[in-house]
Amino acid sequence: MKTNTRLLFLLALPLFFTSCLKDDCYQLVEKVTIQETFKAKNEFRVDIHSMPGEPLQEAGKIYVIGNALLINDVNRGIHIVDNSQPDNPKFINFIKIPGNVDMAMEGNLLYVDSYIDLLTIDLSNFFNPVLLKREKDVFTGQFEARGDSIIVTREFVTEMVEVDCRENSNWDGITSTGPESTFPTGFGGNNQSVQGKAGSMARFGLSSGHLYAIDHTRFQVYDLSQGGIPDHLQNIPGRGHLETIFPYGEYLFIGANNGMYIYDNTDPSNPRFLSEFRHALACDPVFATEDRAYVTLRDGNACQTVTNQLDVLDISDITNPKLIKTYPMTNPHGLSVVDQTLFLCDGRDGLKIFDVSDDLRIDENRLAHIRHEHTYDVIALGRDHLIVTGKNGIRQYDSSDPKNPKSISFLPTN
Repeated sequence: MKTNTRLLFLLALPLFFTSCLKDDCYQLVEKVTIQETFKAKNEFRVDIHSMPGEPLQEAGKIYVIGNALLINDVNRGIHIVDNSQPDNPKFINFIKIPGNVDMAMEGNLLYVDSYIDLLTIDLSNFFNPVLLKREKDVFTGQFEARGDSIIVTREFVTEMVEVDCRENSNWDGITSTGPESTFPTGFGGNNQSVQGKAGSMARFGLSSGHLYAIDHTRFQVYDLSQGGIPDHLQNIPGRGHLETIFPYGEYLFIGANNGMYIYDNTDPSNPRFLSEFRHALACDPVFATEDRAYVTLRDGNACQTVTNQLDVLDISDITNPKLIKTYPMTNPHGLSVVDQTLFLCDGRDGLKIFDVSDDLRIDENRLAHIRHEHTYDVIALGRDHLIVTGKNGIRQYDSSDPKNPKSISFLPTN
């Protein structure tokens, strides 16, 4: 791992300061320093290994398959939890996977990202994971490659400085130093019948023997018919900055920073664009039911907006989704719906539960609001069991009474 610093100069204020000497001229500009952290590819392209008893540091996305709960520890790997007793979950193993954020699992095979690579892991034995395949340089939209390294973080630091106008008489307002200009144009087993359940923030999706993986401005299609090993079929260009994927029935619902997109997936090897619902730039997960789609929009550093809301869409005509109503929220993230009950993670404002039987009065039909901790995503396992992830850790609820959900266990971050 190494850090590189580059400079950009952005004209901020067209101010000139003239001293007593006639020819003196100074201009106030904003200096932007780009601090980039690099990681060599050979640092993360190593065999995986497990580490029992590893503490949870930063809870990310969650995935449920059978009695196992998989918890992403952001950029570190995946914790495997025995959740056969939700009121007493037990960490049983940790799989170290550098750069891991997303996952999906079917049968005994776990599919994960490792920075720019796609890994297939055999989890027939949770205590002895085996790396079956590493597909290299797959997620090029997520990380910028530089030779044998990738940029894993990029931070901008600004300060005001004075420069001599005479030395910048032909200056167009932007200058960079270093070996090359780096001004960014954007930011960037055998039993295959058992499929797990992801949250709505997922970037990986499984449907009809295929794996779909979101990669910035496109999504990738993999056939899993050959023993579950991914066979890349095609990349499908997106219609914005793609963020999440939610397979539902014969459709793929894709959340992007500028809208929700629906693809006909009757031919799972060749999803076909069907319809869209556009919105202002915002981060955008989606959860679909038979005739409704629920979309949360939120602000944040990467979301390019100040919008925080829940959109309720009518998708009874799948070719023409229509907005029914928008509800203001605090900072909504993941969500899940069971029957007529909506479970919504509202960021720093906690977990909110709504009766959504009346599309036009959802705000008046809030059943519960748990405020005491940050929430990021939720998986509802039927009407009576919730698994919620957030900055503080993983909390499970008995939600059999949605007006009074009861915390039954908590796995805290370290």
